[in-house]
Amino acid sequence: MGKHRYEFHLNKFAKALKNVEKLYRENPLIHPAHLLYKADGRTPYFQLQGLARIDASISKHDHAAEKWLNDFKLLEDAFGKYDFWIAAIAQNKKWKFNKKIDAYLQEQVLIQLGVLEARLIDSGWLQRTPTGFSFHNTPIATFQKEASKADWHPHKKEKKKLLKLFVEEAMEIQDKLKSKEIDLNMVEEGIHEFRRKLRWLSIYSSALNGKVTIGKHNESSPLKQYITPANQSSVYGRLPKNPEEKELVEFLPGGFYAMSDLIKKIGEIKDPALYTEEMTRIASWQGIRPNEVKKALGVAFLSHREAVKQAKSVIEKMVFKENLLQHIADYFDTQS
Repeated sequence: MGKHRYEFHLNKFAKALKNVEKLYRENPLIHPAHLLYKADGRTPYFQLQGLARIDASISKHDHAAEKWLNDFKLLEDAFGKYDFWIAAIAQNKKWKFNKKIDAYLQEQVLIQLGVLEARLIDSGWLQRTPTGFSFHNTPIATFQKEASKADWHPHKKEKKKLLKLFVEEAMEIQDKLKSKEIDLNMVEEGIHEFRRKLRWLSIYSSALNGKVTIGKHNESSPLKQYITPANQSSVYGRLPKNPEEKELVEFLPGGFYAMSDLIKKIGEIKDPALYTEEMTRIASWQGIRPNEVKKALGVAFLSHREAVKQAKSVIEKMVFKENLLQHIADYFDTQS
């Protein structure tokens, strides 16, 4: 019964594309891939990737889902890499590294813009023409054709499989932290990887477009300290509602808000840590010393050691002392 969810997110991207086409016609000097990036084209593809990840795990049409997952991931990754370098250029207005480094950042943006354009063309959204670009909704028709052959679970069975998936994914993250397979002494492969895995639980919940809802809480609910007006009103503290969905999956309310809070906190650690690592690497090519990089980055500087310390502190508190992932898994398990 999940075909309509994919179509919802594909249509959302198509709507953004239609707006981009209008802007491009008004000013063909602005690249449509950049306009799609500015129109938040990445988010629908995060959602689509989440749906395909779910289907690859629980559906009867896992081979088709694996293909969709690869297609969606290629485009979402291209948006992500472009975003990294666009943000670096914006930040460098504060950092004020020399012109050679700024030129390198600009070069990376152009490279990733080219990759993003290629992915959009490969996907069927754009085509090159003698005068520029044409815009198409081919990916929607392609998906509908492929999805027509898929065998979707009925509501009740889908709920059962979703609950099992959420439990397994929550416990897998916890187990990988305990075994140090996710090594928090590393930024990209550890801290960032932990956030990626945790974030998928959040993306699954929103991508399912109303199938997952935040449960009702009471005074005995675990993690109730995170059920605050600030967390509830946050853009990260909401899930879509859909009256057409049946056999809903409930997310532990305190667990959902705590998870969103943890994703946000780890993001605030990993972003400056990754930029510190990248800018230190780039600056070394120019003979710029680490202490000069620290001075240039200013408040944006976050050493590897400090990033690890901060990440371990917040994860230790929320995952192990407060048992965030265990409580989330237990709440899903009670609905099985």
